[in-house]
Amino acid sequence: MKAKKIIGLCLAAALVIGMVGCQSNGSKNDATSNVQTETPSEKVTLKIGQTNFAAHGTKAFALVTAVVSGDEIVDAYLDEFQYMNADSAQGVVNSEGMADNIVEGKVLASKIENNESYSKTIAEKAGSTVMYADNFAAIQDFVKGKKISELEDLVNNKTNEEVTDAVTGATLVDTSGYIKAILEAAKQAEGTTGVEFDGNVEDLKLSQTYFAAHGTKSFAVASALTDKDKVILSYIDEYQFMAADGTTGVANSTEGLAENVVEGKVLASKRQNSDKYSATMAEKAGSTVKFADNLNAIQEFVDGKTLTELEETTSKTNEEVTDAVSGATLADTVGYINAVIQAAKSAQ
Repeated sequence: MKAKKIIGLCLAAALVIGMVGCQSNGSKNDATSNVQTETPSEKVTLKIGQTNFAAHGTKAFALVTAVVSGDEIVDAYLDEFQYMNADSAQGVVNSEGMADNIVEGKVLASKIENNESYSKTIAEKAGSTVMYADNFAAIQDFVKGKKISELEDLVNNKTNEEVTDAVTGATLVDTSGYIKAILEAAKQAEGTTGVEFDGNVEDLKLSQTYFAAHGTKSFAVASALTDKDKVILSYIDEYQFMAADGTTGVANSTEGLAENVVEGKVLASKRQNSDKYSATMAEKAGSTVKFADNLNAIQEFVDGKTLTELEETTSKTNEEVTDAVSGATLADTVGYINAVIQAAKSAQ
């Protein structure tokens, strides 16, 4: 009798445990289900902008690209251009074709492309122990993920020395100036349409290249924000020497840069001078679409496409490519797309 009672109690306990176990498993399954059916990360709108800026003295101009999501910096790309000795510096693409606009013995050069020689120069003059490109990389890393207002508060309320100290890995005395340049590019981005992106923005890469997209008298600047082999956002501009009268030159054109350029000329962004440059194109080639609108159409075509898709496009004739890009009329449309491809590949 006692044995039966014990067996009965054991069976009852087992039943209770089984019921609890079932309830627990049910709760666990619900929790797992919640994780599995969790809604995807919220889509964000990404915008890209670019500026040329007097970030450091009067003998150079910074060329800066920034990608923003709302009031946050997603990524930035810094470079700076200066006239350097032609016998020791690598000039920008098409330097030979632009040589008539620059004083003899000088070339317009990217400091990033001349990182080693320029770093050696600043080491000799200022005792810098950090490579120039590494300084820029440190600044770019610092601004990522920060709010525009946060960066404005830093550069507006801290001394140059305090700002430099705040950026791990940076030693440039004008670190504050480069952050201000990024903020200016971010403001330019805020005024654009942008694209939607659903994914981890930290996986995106921003790269920039200089390319001979159109003739030999100018150089294109192409920027690409990529997600693996796909171009999420692009930005294209082109720089050319123009008549100084009525033209907005790059930053510092009327200052230290002027001594390296022949009289009556300035280096200028075609986007920034779109109306004037478009009028010239209309007179010479009968163009009816403004230059900036052409570049915008090309960017819209490029954005969202993989490198394979873009390379398939550029394998066609110039005329076929121009016809494929809605809103574009430039005969060298294929050249500008190739410039973006080059920028995207440099990030791979």
